Amino acid sequence: MHVDSWLLKDSTFIAVWEGTDGSGKTTLLKRVARILTKRGYRVAMHKTPGLMRSGRFAASYGNSPKISPLSRMLLFLANTVDETVAMVRKVEQKKPHFLFIDRYYLCSTVYGLALIRHRQRPRDLPKIDEIVDLLERLGKADYLPPDIYLIVDVNEEERLKRLQGKRGRETLLEKDSAFQNIVREIYQEFSRYRPEKVIRITNEPSMLEVLAKSIADKLVEMRERVLSS
Repeated sequence: MHVDSWLLKDSTFIAVWEGTDGSGKTTLLKRVARILTKRGYRVAMHKTPGLMRSGRFAASYGNSPKISPLSRMLLFLANTVDETVAMVRKVEQKKPHFLFIDRYYLCSTVYGLALIRHRQRPRDLPKIDEIVDLLERLGKADYLPPDIYLIVDVNEEERLKRLQGKRGRETLLEKDSAFQNIVREIYQEFSRYRPEKVIRITNEPSMLEVLAKSIADKLVEMRERVLSS
């Protein structure tokens, strides 16, 4: 597959939603999409890992407690390449004004790097911007270039509260506050590296509607700015 830039810059604004587990990211994404749809915009959504073979394998084997952090990162990165094929297809078929991606290659990199720091504590790891730069150069023909990253977080007490009752292998890391704090730190590092490409969001309880409307307004404004440039 080769990703052609005309697919997006014609009209589709690509927003990648990232953040800590339990931040309410997906709920907020869906609410913003609903608001935009009511305003007459076409919104396509895609979540990774998906149901492709690589996604199922990454979610099952990749969440094994004994797997190497590097192996886990590479498995999820491989799936994001595969999932891009499905995203391109959605853009071609639906010609959406917005494409919302629920976690993409940045997530695979952030969580992989966080797990290496958490378990191995090496002193000479590359920075997040160095890894992402390399991925984007290597994957220029395989990845869709995001117009904006929306990085969602919430205070730790509320985050853990939202994860209550959730089960599965992946919850070991989701409920690990020390690990999630490293995830936060790396997302913050990325935000400092690309401030013009990041919107940081604190998803406070009982503020969903107000926050979603504000984000929808901002995305419409940003899309219009991109199209007019």
